[in-house]
Amino acid sequence: MNPVVIEVANGNAFFIGMGMTVGAFALRLWWNNRFAIILLTISWLLGISLVVLSATPISLWLYGVWFGFCVAARVAFNLRISIRTKMAVTAAFSVCSLILCAVELPYHLAKTISVSPDQTIYVVGDSISAGIDDKEKTWPSVLGDLSQIKVVNLARAGATVETAMYQTKGITASNALVLVEIGGNDLLGSTDRRTFYRQLDQLLEELKGKDSRIVMFELPLLPFWNSYGSGPRMLAKKYGAVLIPKKYLVNAFAGKGNTIDGLHLSQKGHDELAKALYGLIDVRSSLVK
Repeated sequence: MNPVVIEVANGNAFFIGMGMTVGAFALRLWWNNRFAIILLTISWLLGISLVVLSATPISLWLYGVWFGFCVAARVAFNLRISIRTKMAVTAAFSVCSLILCAVELPYHLAKTISVSPDQTIYVVGDSISAGIDDKEKTWPSVLGDLSQIKVVNLARAGATVETAMYQTKGITASNALVLVEIGGNDLLGSTDRRTFYRQLDQLLEELKGKDSRIVMFELPLLPFWNSYGSGPRMLAKKYGAVLIPKKYLVNAFAGKGNTIDGLHLSQKGHDELAKALYGLIDVRSSLVK
């Protein structure tokens, strides 16, 4: 997979873009020759492009404030004003960028998933979890072998958020842990963002009603599809779900030979995703609910 595509898909492009724009303005305070100005202008534009393409689902008003500071800093350098004023504007833009990075960073840090040995882990998902070949040992099965915990794979190829409701009928154990890997087919299909939000809300409500703890994969987003990421984040807070950073899915697809056709995991891909998730699991002899 193209390295640029990987950085955009896993969300790192947001931080890289922020760094490029701040760096361009900071260096512009000291570099004034024609070549440097052209180079830093290109860096500034590329930085903005990476931030936009990352589709990072933060509030639009925060984006608006950041872009406003960005334009103000750009205008300041085209005016005949003191270097002290330019430094002040650059500092304000840098602080704004730092705040946005601080808001987004927690979603890129994986949390430990505590599980007791007698718990059952259920997987609700689509073909990424179900596989497309009966000979495959899917990542839920590999995860079960690694953790020595019962993992029940309810995922079905082609599933959407709406059809995943039928999978919840297979959750029969109490105090279960449910790994939700769903939404890819909705994003690639025709599900609009409002319907996607409403159906995901219903799915998580159903899972919560089964007295389950919910762990949900964040999905890599296409450029300008920010709302398909902000909705799941809001619902994760509503239902107390733990979010797995999108880099886990991206890394599973990015490795050489990790996919069969670019959209479905090969055995190598299943193994790598299972090992990555196993690194997040903390098996405890007793777990307070």
